[in-house]
Amino acid sequence: MLSQADRDTAARMLLEAERNAVPIDQLDQTFPGIEIADAYAIQQAAIATRIEAGARLRGHKIGLTSKAMQSTVGIDEPDYGHLLDDMFHDDGGQIAVDRYIVPRVEVELAFVL
Repeated sequence: MLSQADRDTAARMLLEAERNAVPIDQLDQTFPGIEIADAYAIQQAAIATRIEAGARLRGHKIGLTSKAMQSTVGIDEPDYGHLLDDMFHDDGGQIAVDRYIVPRVEVELAFVL
């Protein structure tokens, strides 16, 4: 389990990487001993920071729903996350690929509330 200071640092690292579209090391490399509970706490801190900066929560997502995908990352259950307004793109719209580190499409279940 990580300290709150490490969780806060990890959230800041992820936000900076996203803001600058620059990759960072996987958090389990930087923070040995990180646990699932830490990951969700880090996610929540990062989402809260983005919402405080003006992003709007539009829904929630479930990822890694297939056993095959779960096995590639060494987990045995789906994960979940948040959908913010800047994560949506209009059908047929243009997407700026320089906003992303490694642009790709991954199918996930999403619930827009």
